[in-house]
Formats: sequence, structure tokens, C-alpha cells
Amino acid sequence: MKTSPQNETSNCPWIISDKGKNNGESAPVKFAVAGKGGSGKTTISGTLARILSGKIDQNLIAIDGDSNPNLATTLGLPRDKIPQIAPIPRSVVERVKDENGKNRTILKKTPDEIINEFGVDTPDGIKLLLMAAIDHAGAG
Repeated sequence: MKTSPQNETSNCPWIISDKGKNNGESAPVKFAVAGKGGSGKTTISGTLARILSGKIDQNLIAIDGDSNPNLATTLGLPRDKIPQIAPIPRSVVERVKDENGKNRTILKKTPDEIINEFGVDTPDGIKLLLMAAIDHAGAG
């Protein structure tokens, strides 16, 4: 895979092309933002997602994996709707032993099923998934 160079026909130099796969379509692009606490990860992630949503012709999915989730606010969801977002439950994964006796974690639903069931639409057309939420003290 290689990153497409920016030219007169490309407004998105970050789109990864992998000719020969997906019938000539662009392969999905994944971004992860990491850093220490308070460094602006949520702000950067939400801003990047909102900018990309207006520039590319792909469905965007934002996953908030923080135990104190605030990405919904950054993506423009009204504060009164945020408590209604259901995090993806642990029941979507299962631990099984493979043929070598090693533990593996498998999904009990397809990624599309998880996105459709637990994803929340944001004003810019980004689908938000919440990985965790704090129910009460000592839940971790």
C-alpha cells in the first residue's frame, strides 16, 4: 500500500490506495491518536474526523476508547443526548481456546452489526462508537 500523492485530481493525499483490491476502490484508512493525559487527543480526534467527513467519500467511524468519554461533545452531539449513548457491551466478544490451546478473543457479531447496533450518528455524518463508560466508582 502507498499513500496517494496530492495532485489536481486528489483532494485527499492521505487516502491509501491499494490497486488490485476492492475493485480499484480506496482501502479503509484508520487513524489512532495517542498521548498523555491532557494533551488534546480528544480535541484533535474530533476535529480531524469532522474535517475529513467533509472531504472524503467514505463513511467515517469514530471510536471513543477513553474511560472518561468526551468525543461525542467534540463531534457536535448535544449534551442531553450523550448520556443515552450505550457503550459496546463486553458480551460482543468471547474468549475461546484455539486448536493449540491458546486463549483467543473473537467477536460474536460482525463489525458492521456492532456499528449498526451501537453506533450513534453525529451532525457531520460520523458514526460514533463508545467503548467504555464509568457506571459507578469501583467499576474498573
